[in-house]
Amino acid sequence: MPTATTIVVAREDLSIPGNEEPIDAPRPRPVVENRFFNLLRDSKPDVVLLDLSRANGAGVETIHKIRRQSAVPILVVYGGDDSDAHKYRTAGAANCIVAPVDVVTLNQVLQQIVRDSGQIAAPSARDVQAVKFAGMIFYPRQNLVSGPDGAQSHLTTAENRLLAHLVAHPWVLHTRQALVEAVYGRHRPATDRAMDVLVNRLRKKLIAVGETAQFLIKTEFRRGYRFVSDVLVES
Repeated sequence: MPTATTIVVAREDLSIPGNEEPIDAPRPRPVVENRFFNLLRDSKPDVVLLDLSRANGAGVETIHKIRRQSAVPILVVYGGDDSDAHKYRTAGAANCIVAPVDVVTLNQVLQQIVRDSGQIAAPSARDVQAVKFAGMIFYPRQNLVSGPDGAQSHLTTAENRLLAHLVAHPWVLHTRQALVEAVYGRHRPATDRAMDVLVNRLRKKLIAVGETAQFLIKTEFRRGYRFVSDVLVES
């Protein structure tokens, strides 16, 4: 690869190969997961390489766990079933490659992920035709969200403005006051409670068209909200 890329490799249970505990000293799952997230925070990798080759499609929750706490792109190694790859991409994986992994292919895919993650833009909603995320498509000009099976949710003006702001700044923590200003403007008063109600309404409409949507808008207790998905903007 032309430039150095930092990778963290993990299994379905978020254990790290080469960092196993002795057989007579097993660690509970929370300890294993905490170790993974500590490594993720300290090493600041470009990509997480997640080995789900033996998960048989059951690794979706692992991707969700990572997505709730980190914006690092996830590259999944899977067993070869295309339906599994679709599930993983919908859950938030940047890409999927089949096991056993070919080194040349791995390097090419890693380079592409790193390039793509560096090109994420946040254009104005006026300039956007569609925004894709977690298997869904948001059409800000039509106040519309479409799910992977064709189901649709029509958004109110406030819901549309809120979603447009969140997808324009994925993974960023937004205070309630910042969201109030983004949706209503600086000169229109609105309470934190009003924003919580609006977020919950938007959540329900997203869930109506996509089963993974319940994880998309993460509540940060006493801090605000975070949109936890990579996005692809089509201008």
